[in-house]
Amino acid sequence: MAYAAVISLKLTLEQILLHPYIFVRHREIEHIGFLREKLEFLQQFLDEHASHEINEKVTFLETRIRDAAYEAEDSMDLHLNKLCDSEEMIWEMEIEPMMKQVDSICAEVTQIKEQMGVATRQRRRSFKEEKIKALKEPPNALHKVSSSSTNNLMVGFDEYLMQIKDQLTNQSSGLEVISIAGMGGIGKSTLAAHAYNDPYVVHQFEVRAWVTVSQSYSIADIFSRILDSMSISPTGDQLGLKVYQNLKGRRYLIILDDIWDTCAWDAMKMMFPDDETGSRIMLTTRIADVAAYASPSGTLHQISLLSNDHSWELLCAKVFGNKLCCPLSLQNIGKTIAQNCGGLPLSVVVIGGLLSKLEMTQEVWRNVADNVTSFVFSGYDQCSAILRLSYFHLPQYLKACFLYTGGFPKNYEISVSKLTMMWVAEGFLGQAHGRTSEELAEKCVYDLLDRSLILKSRMNSEGKIKSFRIHDLLLDFCIEEAKHEKFLQIIESPAHVLSTSPASLRRISIHRVEKLENGRFNIDSMSSTSYVRSLVSLGQWPPSSDLFLTFRLLRVLHATDVVFSKFPCQVMQLLSLRYIALSCYGDIPASITKLWNLQTLIFVPHIGMFGENYLPVEIWSMSYLRHVRCFGANFLDPAAAEFDVHRKHVVLADLQTLSGLWNFMFTEEMLQRIPNIKNIHVFYDHHCLMKKGWSYYQLENLGNLHQLKSLKICVISDPSYSVNSAFTFRFPASLKTLTLGGVRIPWHELGIVGSLPNLEVLKLKDDACVGSEWEPNDDGFRRLKVLVLQGLELEHWRAEPDHFPCLERLVIRWCHKLVEIPSRLGESMTLTTIGLDECEDSVWDSANEIKEIQLSYGNDDFRLVFNEYSPGSLAVFTKIAELTQKDMKPAQEKNTKNLQLIKSQPN
Repeated sequence: MAYAAVISLKLTLEQILLHPYIFVRHREIEHIGFLREKLEFLQQFLDEHASHEINEKVTFLETRIRDAAYEAEDSMDLHLNKLCDSEEMIWEMEIEPMMKQVDSICAEVTQIKEQMGVATRQRRRSFKEEKIKALKEPPNALHKVSSSSTNNLMVGFDEYLMQIKDQLTNQSSGLEVISIAGMGGIGKSTLAAHAYNDPYVVHQFEVRAWVTVSQSYSIADIFSRILDSMSISPTGDQLGLKVYQNLKGRRYLIILDDIWDTCAWDAMKMMFPDDETGSRIMLTTRIADVAAYASPSGTLHQISLLSNDHSWELLCAKVFGNKLCCPLSLQNIGKTIAQNCGGLPLSVVVIGGLLSKLEMTQEVWRNVADNVTSFVFSGYDQCSAILRLSYFHLPQYLKACFLYTGGFPKNYEISVSKLTMMWVAEGFLGQAHGRTSEELAEKCVYDLLDRSLILKSRMNSEGKIKSFRIHDLLLDFCIEEAKHEKFLQIIESPAHVLSTSPASLRRISIHRVEKLENGRFNIDSMSSTSYVRSLVSLGQWPPSSDLFLTFRLLRVLHATDVVFSKFPCQVMQLLSLRYIALSCYGDIPASITKLWNLQTLIFVPHIGMFGENYLPVEIWSMSYLRHVRCFGANFLDPAAAEFDVHRKHVVLADLQTLSGLWNFMFTEEMLQRIPNIKNIHVFYDHHCLMKKGWSYYQLENLGNLHQLKSLKICVISDPSYSVNSAFTFRFPASLKTLTLGGVRIPWHELGIVGSLPNLEVLKLKDDACVGSEWEPNDDGFRRLKVLVLQGLELEHWRAEPDHFPCLERLVIRWCHKLVEIPSRLGESMTLTTIGLDECEDSVWDSANEIKEIQLSYGNDDFRLVFNEYSPGSLAVFTKIAELTQKDMKPAQEKNTKNLQLIKSQPN
């Protein structure tokens, strides 16, 4: 983790120079500048030599760089915290020893770079010898290798195989490239081999060649092997030209197995002639971008994990040689084993091979079922090697991101928004280069997805990843590698808590710990973890505020599953905090401003406090804040409160998110402080609305937020409330996603929403609009892609395709009075999905009619989805409704209110 350590240290140096209250003398500024230059040099070296080949000298040097960066950063953070606690805030830290140490490492780097340059030149000179040695293999050895792959069991890929065989042998005469993508061990090569050796496919091609490219490839060697497959002597220097000449005019099939980057494809693609002979190239890769790059026409197969049934079928075939021969007494345990393999064929095959050699008893099989991943790694060393390849091929900036995900439990849905906030707070992402840090972090998530290292769980309405998970095998590898790198430790039991951790450990993840000595963590056992930068708790444990004092240099503190009796004031001594997420009774104290570097504040009040908490007005002085999520909390207007005159005009220029706020007033003073806000989510209490009206909250000022992309406005109400004042909202033209719940806008006034030029997602929930009829204006919703109608009293909806020219997804839930979906929407050229939940039969019928129309237009990808709604965790809002309604009616009416409230909440 040398790269992440260097990037983090660079950020620390930058923050010292930019600290709002610390004076740095000119001499220290020069020293810091020198150190930054050396760090730039080391970063460049690490970028250039993120080698996929293990080099002992480089590995040793990376360890030295990491430890030196850690030591320097620890010293600086400790000194910075000491200064922030003192009255005289002048930076006077002697950093010459650090500079000498870094200078020494840079000298070693220069020496190793020279040695590696010599070694590279030597390898080039000896290439011809290596090539001659490689070509001493028996003729057509590659055909034999791929033929043997056909004997590998393949289950669940019949549809893929049929599609690929059709693409290989169809009547299209032009050269086509077929890509197969998926995570390591998913069966890409096995699938390709079955297609390659299919008798009908073999008969169709005059020339066939199978070449394994791998990470450390040689283009000349690849061409040599293709020539060898044609029984042509691969001599001379222009091997690519010889390949081209001997393939020209012939129908050929080339398999490029295990290709890792687009450069490899670019280097060889010109040597494959397109003579309209029906030739095909098929490649396998773990990286989706490579597959898409090589197959721009769309002939790409993204291989999915096996279903539980197919996993069981493959396991039986491997253990018993027959899909139906498992003894009845072992079937239930066997199905559990298959399920625990997580749909990865490699895991199933390895476990199957192991079970076939073990005693066929329930006790033995139960032991395997409880420890599947351990048996997979111990039973087949290649499993670890296969996964390690994916990790070592990652760019430097992605390695820390990937290892960070190892801190989450198995089958845990990892929230993209929270994870990216943690990455940004950690400081190992580097410069964003024209993007925000969050956008760079989001790109990292997609990079991991493209490399088949994470699995999508849920998508948001904009089609972006909302959450993901990691396959168990990859997670176990991730945990072991993180432990090896001293990057992360997981605590799951008192034994783990009491174990001695290395002083260089940077991150701790606490999973559910049910039994602790005296009901508390043993603080003494954690004395060696004082340099920890992240403490993430993903389970409940008896709250201990003193625990935080052990981690003076924390940057990330996530503990929303632990409910504190009050806000733990010990947190205010963690002056390096950039991300904090806590749950407790009571308010956040004004001393929160001591956390001068705080970027993310997530505050979950106890359920009974919803709407009764107040955020301290001093928060408006915290200029580094990027995200504030405080569910049901009131945000005081600094203009209306007693406030330090020196802080009255602080602008939170970096603030991007305000979420979960209660009865928020959009005053001009408020909005001037948040000019770059991108996401706002506010709740309003209908009692206050009935007394004060919409005008009191000044939502017409929303139009002045020119960077706002996503807005959610939800009213916590009963079905009968009404507001006397007129609807006064004014939305900014920048808005892309809008969610309205319970605001009761007349349908005929929705034109103000339809006129938004960039709106792509609109969710109307629980009386967001009132009235029985809706006919959109002709000139509205020009870019709308997603429309959600939920819990509305709408009866008649009249619409033409031109009303929603870009609509792709329509979702209707709990609109019990709606008669039908406008049939003319069936003529839409963009519609791909209709989702329905608890609608009248006539609505189902109209949706089916639209489906038939879409299919008749050739839209075979159109989907009609039933029971699409996924409520998530809404029990909290049910309880909120019970506690916030001041004039509650009898119990039978309360249940109606709760149902109304649950429906109104956004996904």
